[in-house]
Amino acid sequence: MLAAALESIEGRSEALASRLAAAEAQAATYKARMEAAEHSMARLTAQLENSNSEQQAQKREASRLAALLEASQLQAALSGEQLLADLGGERARCERLRAVRDDALLQRDDALLELANAYADIDAMQATLADSALYVRQLRQRVTELELWQQRQQQQQASKQQHGRQADRREGKDQGVFSLASIKASIQAAVAAAAQEPEAERKRRIRQLQLRWHPDKNPVLKEFATEVTKVINEAVTALEGQQ
Repeated sequence: MLAAALESIEGRSEALASRLAAAEAQAATYKARMEAAEHSMARLTAQLENSNSEQQAQKREASRLAALLEASQLQAALSGEQLLADLGGERARCERLRAVRDDALLQRDDALLELANAYADIDAMQATLADSALYVRQLRQRVTELELWQQRQQQQQASKQQHGRQADRREGKDQGVFSLASIKASIQAAVAAAAQEPEAERKRRIRQLQLRWHPDKNPVLKEFATEVTKVINEAVTALEGQQ
């Protein structure tokens, strides 16, 4: 009976030993799993820390990029304002250049008009000089003839009256070349010819004629020029009455 009990106890002991071995094996398995879980936890923790570091780095990079973008936008805005200001300055400069060009064109037109008037005055003065030269030549010829006449008077006292009549005839002939009647005829012809021209050319020719015989421009022939000026004014008045 004791042997049976002993065998029963030994069997139980072996069963307990088997169960203990199984429990130890299971504990070892759990321990290995626990260690693996701890390794996984450590790895995940490290990955999480790395992820947090990367996120922080990404946040810093995003902040830097945002700052760069803001600076770029500010620079673009400033550049746009500067470009607009430069464009406005160029437009103002172009307007000033256009104004200067227009003033230069006006000054050129005024200069051309003054030049045309100067040429007209020169033509009138040349004509006046030519008339004055003709008158002076006639006066010199008259003086020469008078001197010759005086010499003949001294040499031929007997025929003084006859030589005087010849001198009077020569004087009448000389004055006929430069007489008011001949000048009046030439002026009327010139005004009639000017009447056939366009208005601008007609006015220019009449102005030249008036300048040519103006008393102030003919100091040697002032009285004669005054009479000729009256003739010119009468011819111009008659021409305007016909129009």
